[in-house]
Amino acid sequence: MSAPLLYGILVALIWGIQPVVSRYGFQLGLADACGIGWRRALLLFLLSGPLFSLILIGGVNFAPASHGALIHPALTPLFGALISRFALKRPERFSLFGMLLLLGGLGLIGIDSVRSPDAVTSAGAWRGDLLFVLSAFMWAWYLVLNKAWKTTPLDVVALVQVLSLSCALPYLALFGMGTFEQPTSALWLQAIYHGLLVSIVGVALFNWVVAQMGVKALMLGALSPLFGMAASALALGEPLRGPILIGALIIVAGLVLSLRAASAPRHQGKVC
Repeated sequence: MSAPLLYGILVALIWGIQPVVSRYGFQLGLADACGIGWRRALLLFLLSGPLFSLILIGGVNFAPASHGALIHPALTPLFGALISRFALKRPERFSLFGMLLLLGGLGLIGIDSVRSPDAVTSAGAWRGDLLFVLSAFMWAWYLVLNKAWKTTPLDVVALVQVLSLSCALPYLALFGMGTFEQPTSALWLQAIYHGLLVSIVGVALFNWVVAQMGVKALMLGALSPLFGMAASALALGEPLRGPILIGALIIVAGLVLSLRAASAPRHQGKVC
């Protein structure tokens, strides 16, 4: 059998089975994005897909990783509480004093970004801090909408990952394969940590936690600054100056107060 004839039969086979595969996907729920709806799925994809990753990871091009470890988890619950209460009109509870502590701690970090004299925190660190703020705003919307729409965590993760994969081919076509010329160990680290742990395991677990606990689950980020700062100092050798350390303690205190207020019964104390 000649090669053209063989390839022609292969094409006919691929095209012939296409309706069957399409019907199978329809039966699985892909026609309406696994019950989420494609409009909602695309919005969640914009809030948590490659654009979100570019903004969050892009922040470390300008600012130290320790800033991202503090700013992103501190502002996510603040934005989440405000979005839930004022945009979605949901009666979420949060501590006004805790939120003020968050803003105070962030203010100290912002001052450190502008006035820091060393080479690790460059003169343009404030640009990275703004990217961390934007990433927190996007992530808060993503988590609050998942809770409001009662989505299934694994369905959302699967859709976001599949749609993200569709962005990889245009990127490679435009910018080439230069990314894969980096050391193999570095590529595997990024692939396993960001591709598996962060994008799939972490997101799926946290989506489930939010579905069970509501917006107050965002306050569990109180642990993230501690882990992030320790890792940035140990692995990257970033200095932990006084304003950053004090700001971190204030942020953690604000997150803890906000978590306690969100978890407290309505008859205990007055919260805003």
